[in-house]
Amino acid sequence: MTIEKRSFAAAIFDMDGLMFDTERMHIRSWIGGAAMQGGTLTANDLMPLRGLPARIFCERMVALLPPGADVDKLLLLKRELMADELRTNGVPQKPGLVALLEELRKQGIPAAVATSTPRDVAGRMLQTAGVRDYFAAIVFGDEVQNGKPAPDIFLKAAEKLGVLPQDCLALEDAPNGATAAIRAGMKTVMVPDLDEPPKEIRGQLFAVAESLADVVQLL
Repeated sequence: MTIEKRSFAAAIFDMDGLMFDTERMHIRSWIGGAAMQGGTLTANDLMPLRGLPARIFCERMVALLPPGADVDKLLLLKRELMADELRTNGVPQKPGLVALLEELRKQGIPAAVATSTPRDVAGRMLQTAGVRDYFAAIVFGDEVQNGKPAPDIFLKAAEKLGVLPQDCLALEDAPNGATAAIRAGMKTVMVPDLDEPPKEIRGQLFAVAESLADVVQLL
């Protein structure tokens, strides 16, 4: 990735799939929770829903579950399965995460997290991974009315940091999240995890990076 460096007022990070290699954990947990309710889900069923708030995710999946499936119970089962796996395997960081956060700190560029992951889970993951103190602000999915791909969560993060959206570098791994950041007017970099940038948004991205380590050269 070769691109001219540019000054940014702030950097806003997605969490799952971007900072942490946890998207596959989420998929396994959703599939396991559905199975415990007598349903059958596949990774292909779940992929288009990545980045959506958990409750909306559940509501979109109702058609794939047996009649009368309890969405609240499914969400609880999923969270329990995810917590079990994190306790067993820890929080796997994506390559280059700490190096990028250190470079932002060195340059005095504040950072925030904009994640659809529930507050209790996301907060615990950031603390366990040892990166919470790098972030001046965190916005969770329950703080905004409309989840990704709406721009609300990114706009809220910029507001918390006290910067204009157009002056922010937004980092995302999934199409729904990248679309949200683009709609917020941010310079959006996609670092693909399970999805390559779809053609609908590729031309609107500021850059596509192979890893977080490559994002350092943008600063």
